Amino acid sequence: MKKLALSLIILAFIISGITLLVNYKTNEGLVNTQQTHQKNAAKENPQNHMKSQEKKKTKAPHQRKKKQLVITIDPGHQLKANVGQEPDAPHSLQTKYKATVGSIGITTKRPEYAVTLEAAKKLSAQLKKKGFKTILTRHANDVDLSNVERTKQANKNKSFLYIRIHADGAENPNASGFSVIAPAKNEHTASFYKDSKRAAEDILKQVSHRTDIYQNGISYRGDQAGFNWSKVPVVLVELGFLTNPNDEKRLLDSDKLDKLTVDIAKGVEVYSKRKK
Repeated sequence: MKKLALSLIILAFIISGITLLVNYKTNEGLVNTQQTHQKNAAKENPQNHMKSQEKKKTKAPHQRKKKQLVITIDPGHQLKANVGQEPDAPHSLQTKYKATVGSIGITTKRPEYAVTLEAAKKLSAQLKKKGFKTILTRHANDVDLSNVERTKQANKNKSFLYIRIHADGAENPNASGFSVIAPAKNEHTASFYKDSKRAAEDILKQVSHRTDIYQNGISYRGDQAGFNWSKVPVVLVELGFLTNPNDEKRLLDSDKLDKLTVDIAKGVEVYSKRKK
């Protein structure tokens, strides 16, 4: 009996060993088969294989959408004047009217506030084509927005550039031409004075290519609330003189106004690339 029991134990060990060996060989065969398939797949389509291996290693990082630069556009003036007073700069004792109607067309009597709104909408469309995000301070003429309130909108928008749109006026009907006004350097504008000057130069340079518009260059003002209350680069564009018959005719021509806003938008684009 003892010999039989011992024989059974030995037989069990032998069977167990054979089973383990068979399992090992089977698993090894499966691994080798998988590796062979992978190698063959890599040979047949190496690009897909590389992509598959890259995905296994790491997941592609999420690409962030490029942030758009914000341009705030202020169509100057409004339908009804607000003769209330506001300081022309923070803590200043000097005050000005909160908002005025602006100049009037010499022959058509078209008001400046209507011309500036049309120009602002056209400029907005051109800037959007170039990838900028645009925000208008007003979308209608019948509003009540002071110059300080408009400027605070530009600050709140964290504007890359604040563009104020105007059409000039003068008692002399011979006065004419396009110009850009930039803030003079003072305690309120020191942080963005250089950028404002650069933007004014780039806009004027693009518009100066036109031969049908007289160029009045760049001037600097330190008495405007729209400059002194700003915390971002700012320029004021004078499209022309509504009190000059030729300028008025050009500004009331939709196609010519389109072309002018195209040039202004090009200037903004040049400025944005220079500033990077």
